[in-house]
Amino acid sequence: MRLKDKVAIVTGGSGGIGTCTCKRLAAEGVKLVIAEIEIEGARQLADRLSAAGHEAKSMQVNVNELEEAHQLARFTLDTFGQIDILANIAGGSAGVFLKSKHSIFSESTQERWHEVINVNLYGAMNCTRAVINHMMERRTGKIINFASIAGMVGMQKAAEYSAAKAGIMGFTKTLAKELGPYGINVNCISPGVIGTERVRNMPKEMVDQWKEGIPLGRIADPDEIASVVVFLASDDASYITGANIPVEGGLTLGPKGF
Repeated sequence: MRLKDKVAIVTGGSGGIGTCTCKRLAAEGVKLVIAEIEIEGARQLADRLSAAGHEAKSMQVNVNELEEAHQLARFTLDTFGQIDILANIAGGSAGVFLKSKHSIFSESTQERWHEVINVNLYGAMNCTRAVINHMMERRTGKIINFASIAGMVGMQKAAEYSAAKAGIMGFTKTLAKELGPYGINVNCISPGVIGTERVRNMPKEMVDQWKEGIPLGRIADPDEIASVVVFLASDDASYITGANIPVEGGLTLGPKGF
């Protein structure tokens, strides 16, 4: 086990990518705190992992709130005594935490921008702020943020989401510079089209259209994203920091036939 006795906080830990990440980390010996705004899914996942012999706890957290992020860090330290890994997976452009709808920018609302920026950018900033001093004092740590290919190439009807994810990339690079002297690695992952439940429930013609632009010819399994999280959390990635790693099957390589 590459990560035996390490302690990780995983936000958005019971979503599609989050669940796979928690399972992968647990298999590597990690002690987990699964943070979610919808606690029931996180509680059930923690119970299943515990029943399988792993150490896992759950906590209801709204990552938009800095004080709740600090409570999450305190809970983790009280429970496990240290924080080695922070995976900022919570986010998205749809879901229970967003009341507003997608639209082109000329029809967008301030409410939509606030909602999307809060959960995707401020959420990662809040949770990082809550753990960073602890990691600096110990002079070790792995922070893994989640951006998106939307932040790399832009996504129609998602200017606010694309802006937030581009912000994650800049945030990651700055932190990598500031925290490198403390032995802390900071990287981000930019997923492409992932086969989560939400994507699987979309119209087939829409998903097929996306597949046509992916050189590998398929959408990703969430576990393929989780495997990159585990890699970045491990000593195998000890000399990687400030990187944005696209996991998108080649979707950003350019138009089909070019």
